[in-house]
Parts: sequence; C-alpha cells; structure tokens
Amino acid sequence: MLHKPVIVVAPATVLRQWVNEFHRWWPPLRVSILHSSGSGMFNVRDEGEIEDHVDDWEEKKPRKSSAAARKIVDRVVKQGHVLVTTYAGLQTYGDVLIPVDWGYAVLDEGHKIRNPNTAITIYCKELRTHNRIILSGTPMQNNLTELWSLFDFVYPMRLGTLVAFRNQFEIPIRLGGYANATNLQIMTAQKCAETLKDAISPYLLQRLKVDVAADLPRKSEQVLFCKLSQSQREAYELFLKSEEMAAILNRTRQSLYGIDILRKICNHPDLLDPRLKGKPGYKWGDDSKSGKMAVVKSLLPMWKRLGHKTLLFCQGVQMLDIIEAFVQRLDNIKYLRMDGKTPVKQRQLLVDQFNNDPELDVFLLTTKVGGLGVNLTGANRVIIFDPDWNPSTDVQARERAWRLGQKREVTIYRLMTAGTIEEKIYHRQIFKQFLSNKVLKDPKQQTTFNLSDLHDLFSLSSYEDGVTETSEMFKGSDVKNFKRSGPKELIVPGHDAVPLRPRQVGANKDADEKEGDLRKIDGVAGLETYEDPSAPPSNEEDRLLEGLFASSNVHSALEHDEIINGKKTVKADRKLLQQEANRIAAQAALSLRRAGEQARRVPIGTVTWTGEVGEAGRPTNIRRGRGGPSSATILAGVANRQGLGSGSPGSSRPGTPGAADQNLRAKDFEKMIPEFIKRHNGQVPSKLLVDHFNRYCSGSRQADEFKLALGKVAKMEKRGSSMRAIWTLKPEYQ
Repeated sequence: MLHKPVIVVAPATVLRQWVNEFHRWWPPLRVSILHSSGSGMFNVRDEGEIEDHVDDWEEKKPRKSSAAARKIVDRVVKQGHVLVTTYAGLQTYGDVLIPVDWGYAVLDEGHKIRNPNTAITIYCKELRTHNRIILSGTPMQNNLTELWSLFDFVYPMRLGTLVAFRNQFEIPIRLGGYANATNLQIMTAQKCAETLKDAISPYLLQRLKVDVAADLPRKSEQVLFCKLSQSQREAYELFLKSEEMAAILNRTRQSLYGIDILRKICNHPDLLDPRLKGKPGYKWGDDSKSGKMAVVKSLLPMWKRLGHKTLLFCQGVQMLDIIEAFVQRLDNIKYLRMDGKTPVKQRQLLVDQFNNDPELDVFLLTTKVGGLGVNLTGANRVIIFDPDWNPSTDVQARERAWRLGQKREVTIYRLMTAGTIEEKIYHRQIFKQFLSNKVLKDPKQQTTFNLSDLHDLFSLSSYEDGVTETSEMFKGSDVKNFKRSGPKELIVPGHDAVPLRPRQVGANKDADEKEGDLRKIDGVAGLETYEDPSAPPSNEEDRLLEGLFASSNVHSALEHDEIINGKKTVKADRKLLQQEANRIAAQAALSLRRAGEQARRVPIGTVTWTGEVGEAGRPTNIRRGRGGPSSATILAGVANRQGLGSGSPGSSRPGTPGAADQNLRAKDFEKMIPEFIKRHNGQVPSKLLVDHFNRYCSGSRQADEFKLALGKVAKMEKRGSSMRAIWTLKPEYQ
C-alpha cells in the first residue's frame, strides 16, 4: 500500500506509454504529468533538445519553478499517487521535486544518468527516497564508470567513491581485456570482475527475452560489409592524402573532424557538400554513389513483395533526408518518418499508425529518437544503416522490433563499408560489449582485443577477395565466408603515402572452379557456404541473403551473435599467478565491505564523491566546487601508477604538494609546465592544465607566478566548432 507519492522519470518519447500502462493495470491510480504535453509548461519542440543536452554540474542556485509546476506537485503529494515526468522536467523543476519525500523513485531508461558528473545525474541522486529502481536494457554502454553511476543511484556509496572504484575495478578489468595484457593482468581482471559481480548481483535483476518469453520468435542479426562505390573510394582516398589528414596525424587538428568526414563518405559522398542539393541539374543523393544504398535498394522491394515491414535507422538527419528522397523514388514503397524535429505529441501517433496500418512498408528513424523505448513490433525487418560508437545505441534500435508482442521472425542487418572507419567503429563496439559481458554475465570470459592506433584508424583496406579485418579477427563467425587471401591494397593516411600491396596467399584450385561463376557476378568478390552443424535448416531469409550477394554490392556478412558470444582460451600459468590475483581482488573486496558499512550512515539524498562533485566519501582536504584539486587528485594517481607522480616525500598521498611546493616561483613552473604538456602528447586543454596546477597555487601570488610562466613557455589556440582552448609548447620549449 502506498503511503507516499511515487515519481517516475522517463524519456519524453515514452511518457504517454507510462500513463497508459498505469491506467491499464491499476485504473483507480491517479497519475499526473509534469510535462509540456500534459501541463503546457514547456515548449514541446524543445523537449528532446533539453533531454539530449548534457550539462556538467555547477553548484549554483536553481531557478524557481512556475506556479503551475508547484500546483501539480502539491496535488500529487496531498492526493496521490504517481507523478510522471521527463529527465528534463526533473532538472527544470528540481527545486520543487527534490525536497519531496517520495515513496519510490523509478528511472526508466536509467542509463541517461550514466555520466556521474552531469546535472541530471546529480538531480536524480538527490531525490529523497530509500526505494530506488532503475529500468535499463543497457546498464553499461562504454565503461565501468557508467555502471558505477547507475548503481550509485540505487545504493549510494555501496561501491565506494568513483575515484576508488576506478583504481580497484575499472582499470584492472579494462587492462585485462587488451591483447597485450600479461597473464597476471588477465587473471586479476577475472578475479576483480568476479568480486564486482558478486557485489552487485543482489541488487541486479537481469532478465533476457528468452527468460520471460520462451515463445519469442527467432532473431537473426548479421553484419553486411558493403563495398565502396567508385565515388566513395575516390573521396575517401582524396581525404586520406589531404592537408587536413596530415594535420590530424600531426595532432594539430582534432581527430574527430577526420572521423566525421570519413563517416559521411561511407554513407554518401554528397554529405560533404550540402550546397550540391540546390545545384541545378545535379542528382543529389544518387543511390549509385553509395554502396550501402545499393544494398537497401535490393532489400526494400524484395521485403515488400514478401509482406515484411522494415525499420530503417540512421544516425544523422541529413543522411535520413537522402534516404527519404531515395525511398520516394522506389515504386509503391509507402513510408513514415520520425526524427528529432517530430513533436513529442505526434510520436506515439506515428508509432501506432505504423504498427496498425498494413499498407505502410518502411519507417525511417533516427537512431536516437526511434531507438529508445518505442514499441515497433509491427516491423520484422531492421536495417541499421550506420554504426554508432556506443554499442547500446544500435542494440536499443534493434530491440524496437524484437520484443514482447512480436509474432514473426526478425532479421536485423547492420550495414558497414568494408575496410573503412566504420569497421573500426564496429571493433570498438565489440570491445565495449565484451567489457559489459565480463562484469554482468561471465567474469571468466577471456576474449582479448587489440585497439588500433590513430594511424590505423584512418587507413583504407581494399578486400576484393572477401576477407575483412573483422572476419580475420573473429574467424568462425562468417555467414558467407569469402575466399581468404587478405587485403588486396592498403591505403594509409598522409599525402606522401603510397598504397601497400601485401603478398597474397595462394587459393585452393578446386574452390576456385566451384565458385568461378559466382565471382563473375558484378559486386561479389567470392562466396563460400558456412555450415553450422547445430544450426537449423536454412530458412527463407538465408536463401534471400544468398540472392542478395548475387545481385548487389554486398561484400560479406558476419553473424553478430557469434562475434559477441565467441570465446578464446587464455593460456596463463594459474599456479604462479593465482595468489597475486587473489590478493588484489581481496583488497578490492575489502574496500567494498568498508564502503557498504559507510553507505549505511549516508543521509538520504546525498551524492557520492566522483572526484568532481558529491559529498559522501569526499576527502576532507579537498575543497568544495569544481575546478579544484579534485581532478588533479585523479590525474596524480594515474601519473603515480605510471611512475610520473610528483608527490612530495613528506606526503602520504600521491600527488599531494608538500611544504616546499607552497613556495614555487615562476622559474619552477617553467620547468613543470613543459613536462606536463609533453606527457599529454604536446597539447593540453585549459581545464586539464588548471586542474593539475591549481593545487600548487595556494594564493594569488603563486597564481600570478604560474600565469607568467605559462605565457612564457606555451601558447593558446582555440580549435573546433566549440572553440575549445588548447595549450601547446612554444618551439624553444618543445
């Protein structure tokens, strides 16, 4: 029985769905909405932008909420029962929501608080209730810090402070996943992962679809590696040889700029110049210029003939514009579209229309809007047009169709261009997924991964005989495994670089004779049947996939699940190393027990120390606010582990300045600043520089000495669209 009101915080897209479910399962329940569509208090169009905007927490007085907002909250407190709001609503009306004593706080799609230092995370953790629930299909998306942030909402301080958690769990577990990890690092990672899993398991209820829906239809998820069109390849090679690429390799320009350019080329070269859209006589968005669009052109009409409905997800609105114009040119393909510009009030109507109207064939969606919390079981085919750095973003998109209520088999195709930046992005997705599986599923999982450097990230491989970098890395996951002969050509970045042609391995003559006819078909480099003894007989989709290879620019395909679930055996001498790994894990477990004892004494609504914000567990010798020694403490700890620590002999804490450091002069800073900048590859953001040296500047005199020295040895440049301040050394100090 409810004695206190309940607050549910959910994305704007699913707000109405929450209200409908409450009314369906408990009709007498009074549900109030603190949101524009229910109260008229904010601009509907701005709602999604407010939720997507990430603000760092600043300790400043929040603005006062409107009288209408206070009236709604007071009615819920006095009359009951449930208040449903958005994350933007909680942040906007925090001054009236946080002081309320709630019976329960529920965060739907709770991974929105995965960044522990953002304003919305702090507001959620300040809610006054002991009963906290997070609903999320992806509790860990990129790293263990995100898992800590979510778990710290459910049970504040149970995992200790973020600074301690990183040192004792995140760093050892991550290091054990690299291909060059030592046997000790691998075993330590396993023991730490087991310790962490044991700590969080009592509070984590994880249910897979196969656990709760045994009758859920079969799902097939495959990665189609598409060939670059001639226009794409020319544009790709041109950029790799450009001055911009040379500046990126020299680290005088942000690498994200180059990544963005290459991702646009992989989708469609026309994205590089929006002015082409209005050029007279120019066929903007021509599907023949994009290898992936050629695949889509083969898939959509075929699926329409077979009675399938398709969800097509794309990262950007500009590419979605090109795809929309392309779909309009196809015969008898009817579609709907939903992106960030679609008003919140219309989104559920579009979803219902697509699910219920059999005449609609395709739903065009941006991944961020259409991939979160929306039920689209009317479709049984999914195309993810371009990969996201965050694997859970693509997973969320996939889950829109393969979920409870789906009656037909679901097929998902992830489209990627072979040998390009997209394949590198996919590799990073896999690494992040392995890290998540190691903590949440199987700590003994021993898959290792070798992440490429900046130079490899911008290379272009030409695999004409069917073997991609991914298929070589995860042998055995092939759906249609092409003849293995390695890359025909490797284009490396730099305007002076020349193509590399590795020596090819001889192929089997009998196989050549069998496949000769297929390889002559335009767009197919080679074909080899992959047979899994435990697999069921080939179904309709398998036959269609084989036909797709023979009729379009599909390079190759891999089974995504085979990659994610595959394992490699680690050959480590357990007898020699187990004791040390156990010792390290025991220290981490002891820290968790102490944190659990401290957590019982933490007042409700207290935010845990993250190194930047929070009160619970905050070191007593660190002042309040951002921009102080908090970040420097983390940096000093990392530097100390790398043998670069600058802690004084009289200090028990690494990186803490002693008495001698309090009298530093400009000549001392002139020696320290170049060393610090060189350790960060010759360029340091202003905030990182200030965070590190702030602890040495105890007064205005030393601050002036620091500024004088900084101006002498370094120069500042503003780069990127945000004009971020970056400090580099002057030539005479490099």
